[in-house]
Amino acid sequence: MKEVESMSRAEWQVMRIIWTLGQATSKQVIEILERKTDWKSATIKTLIGRLQKKNFLQADETNRPYVYKPLISENAAIHESVTELFDNLCCMKKGMAIDDLINNSEISQSDIVKIMQTLNQKVKTAPETVNCNCLEADLNEE
Repeated sequence: MKEVESMSRAEWQVMRIIWTLGQATSKQVIEILERKTDWKSATIKTLIGRLQKKNFLQADETNRPYVYKPLISENAAIHESVTELFDNLCCMKKGMAIDDLINNSEISQSDIVKIMQTLNQKVKTAPETVNCNCLEADLNEE
């Protein structure tokens, strides 16, 4: 699996455009990002080049202009990014982080229904409490 934690915020913006379009030329990415940001075309081309070096993008170089395609799916990148974030949190704080995310995110009613369905299934097998995992197991017992 690719290491999405190495993807910068700016590179995420490039990838989001390419994921949404399915594939894109640098001109398409530049046009979109120049409307959304104050970035220059050279900056955007540099970001595309970095994403290629990191193996997140592949250029079809058989014709000009080159067409860039993602080498990682958006869902896989999101999953890896969220997993990486949550691996850094205390087990006791993960629920609070999810609650904070829900309260501070614009999400659709259908997404809320899906989350509620997931929680209704999860509650059946969830432990009553979750132990802190911040210290070594033997240090927790002292």
